Amino acid sequence: MTESPVLVQARVVWALTLRETQSRFGDTRLGYVWALIEPVAHVTILSILYKLLQRNVPVGTLETFFITGIMPFFLFNHTASRLSRSLSANLMLLRLPPVTAIDVMIARGILQGLTWIVVFLILLTGLTLMGRGLWPAHPEICALAALTTFFLGCGVGMINAVLSALFKSWDRIYTALTRPLYLLSGIFYIVDHLPEQARRVLAWNPMVHAIEWFRTGFFRNFTSLTLDPQYLITWAVASVFLGLCMERVFRSRITAR
Repeated sequence: MTESPVLVQARVVWALTLRETQSRFGDTRLGYVWALIEPVAHVTILSILYKLLQRNVPVGTLETFFITGIMPFFLFNHTASRLSRSLSANLMLLRLPPVTAIDVMIARGILQGLTWIVVFLILLTGLTLMGRGLWPAHPEICALAALTTFFLGCGVGMINAVLSALFKSWDRIYTALTRPLYLLSGIFYIVDHLPEQARRVLAWNPMVHAIEWFRTGFFRNFTSLTLDPQYLITWAVASVFLGLCMERVFRSRITAR
């Protein structure tokens, strides 16, 4: 009996996910440690700066406020980054009949999403044990915001993966263009507290809505005038659709390289 194409592709994706896990974390434990150290380092530095400046965060503790900004940003940024290099790093695999570009990107997306969940839970558990943590007031809202942010990262990553496979310098160009997002996404401040003109400009950035939406679910008394979930959802759907279309259009050129 012949296996269904769906089952075959599911097995391919699973095998690719295990391969990605092995290549990313298998040779050394530093990969696991770095996945946790990076957000901890950002939270620590921001907390120290706020304490030195004698500033208070508008909601929650210093650590939870920064985590709810950094972790959604990392979810988007790291997912997009990992998917951006998925095709250029696996051109030999794409020559195998069962393996498609979509399989490779899905495998990297799954690994990145699961890594983010584990790191986020470890951070919250650690802060709770130290008496500095909170757990989400509305987990379902946080989950929906994180899922939409994840799909946005996947969509942008798929677009970049195709462009990177076609143009070797695209990855560097994208990194340079998106570097200011760390400062412009509301990670360590509330966009509503900025002047009206600045708030209107920053509202065009979908990551502002991702972070504000996540914080709305995390903190019980947090509300945002800037937040527009539909705007973020539109960006996520549009980017995934465009990424899928680009992969289909340029599939032959990518596999021929």
